[in-house]
Amino acid sequence: MLPPDSRFAVIDGLDGKAFELALVDLFERLGYDEVEWIGGFDKGADLVVVEDGQRIAVQAKRSSTPVGIPAVRQLIDGIRRYDCARGLLVTNSFFTEPAIECGREWGIELWDRRILAQYVDGDPPEIDTSACAACGAAVSPGISAWCLSHPARYGGFVYCRTHQRRSARRQPSQV
Repeated sequence: MLPPDSRFAVIDGLDGKAFELALVDLFERLGYDEVEWIGGFDKGADLVVVEDGQRIAVQAKRSSTPVGIPAVRQLIDGIRRYDCARGLLVTNSFFTEPAIECGREWGIELWDRRILAQYVDGDPPEIDTSACAACGAAVSPGISAWCLSHPARYGGFVYCRTHQRRSARRQPSQV
């Protein structure tokens, strides 16, 4: 489950193809030299963009749950298949810890919800980080910091110790 953020209402409602096309628009606005949408069965990359003469394979993952290591592995294939110098994995969600580790190991740049937030209009939502999102109980600054530093697990929410354990056992959509 993604944290509530009205700035992402449209993005979170897109299907995969529409998310890819929204990224085409974003990369064009960001001034990349070339932006090519591959479309269809992409074989590891949805777009190939060129920045300063360097080809970059881009894999887009529109998801309501954290994106895992399989997406990174797909992109590794896409980098080679499309003869790119590097890769960029973009999601409207967050990445799991194994995906982050694998991306770091392979030199793949990861753009998650926090990075995309830099490019959307509006003010970020106010989230009460002093209270549990599930029951409203007060939480310590340490617990708040822990939850916020693990967005793949807690989705940008803060949970008391009881609900941290429950959220780790449940599917993200049931939290």
